[in-house]
Amino acid sequence: MNLNLFIAKKIKGRGVSSTGNSIACVSVAVSVGIILIAVAVSGGFRKEIGKRAVGFTGEILITPPGADYMNDVYPLQADLSYLAEIKEIPGIRSVSETAYRPGMIKTDTDVYGVMFKGVDSTYSLDFFADFLAEGSLPDFSGSRMSDEVLISKRLASKMGIRPGDRMTVYFIGDQVRARRLTVSGLYDIQLESLDEKLAIADIRQIRRLNGWDGHESSCLEISLGGDGSKVAGRHRQEVYDRIGEVIMERDITADAPVVVRTIDEIFPALFDWLALLDLNVLVVMVLMMAVAGFNMISGLLIILFERISMIGLLKSLGMRTWNICKVFIYRGGAIVLKGMIWGNAVALVLLAVQKWLKPFTLNPENYFVNFVPVELNPLHIIAVDIAAFALMLLIMVIPSLFISRVSPDRTLKVS
Repeated sequence: MNLNLFIAKKIKGRGVSSTGNSIACVSVAVSVGIILIAVAVSGGFRKEIGKRAVGFTGEILITPPGADYMNDVYPLQADLSYLAEIKEIPGIRSVSETAYRPGMIKTDTDVYGVMFKGVDSTYSLDFFADFLAEGSLPDFSGSRMSDEVLISKRLASKMGIRPGDRMTVYFIGDQVRARRLTVSGLYDIQLESLDEKLAIADIRQIRRLNGWDGHESSCLEISLGGDGSKVAGRHRQEVYDRIGEVIMERDITADAPVVVRTIDEIFPALFDWLALLDLNVLVVMVLMMAVAGFNMISGLLIILFERISMIGLLKSLGMRTWNICKVFIYRGGAIVLKGMIWGNAVALVLLAVQKWLKPFTLNPENYFVNFVPVELNPLHIIAVDIAAFALMLLIMVIPSLFISRVSPDRTLKVS
């Protein structure tokens, strides 16, 4: 049997020592719990907001050189000779042609600028189906050009429009063109910069307004089915590099020049904000571990002072200093483990409640979502627990070094 572990199990706190142990245990529980919550919420924000951003535009876009992906002036010849090869790249779910055209919707009192995104029947509207607030998704599968549109719930509430209503949209160009369109449904995605100003329409409508032919589009939208997580970001970069290789391997004179961009380049402010969340989590982790470590050092020092005569006796019996240190590290490790179990239990219960019931809400104008998003990733939880436990054990070596200064003759004489 391990003698160090046996002695550690026999050490029981009493008086001040017992109180110190309890404070240290609670401190570890609170620190680990807060770190787990911070990591889960940060991951939730990154995943949820990233998912909404890529749902609007796809994760990788192919555009004409020098043109924005929403441009309505310089069309991209979407029937590229290497398009079939791009579609075969592992990880790519779909490659869709999209066309954009700005328009104005006039009501009795106001005028609202809206960007119409034209898509065809092959374009997946599953993302918008997940956030459909009222009505139904538009149907673009008919042989005739559809007049149905999907608009934001925020925009509809400002204009006083409901699903089934018809509205007049004015498109400004060389001449003003008016179209009577039917609102089929309302979506509510809550990304302020895009949500209120984007409407989904039939790409045939938009091409006719832009004066474009059958395969001329504003951009090619490539979907990978990812989100804003770091894993999805690495996969997105790998696919981006592979697309670049495919294009470079082709004869540059066979197709019109194109530019390939990722969602990170299109919404830099949004993804920089998500990166800032990671920095905040790191600060929280450092502060919480510092608090827990300080309390563990204090608790272990109290135990050491209380057991100073026992330390002297063990030394006089020939036990090495490091073995005596391990006795108290084992004792401290038990306190840390107990605190971590409680911290994990409370944090996971709170996170599970938030994930499924969402009692804690947010203002979507500031946070892009109306609830606190949570990501329960077992790997992250295990990594936090292992790192916290290892760090606490290292911290406990500091007060344990006090044992080397204990003199057996003095301590036994005092006792």
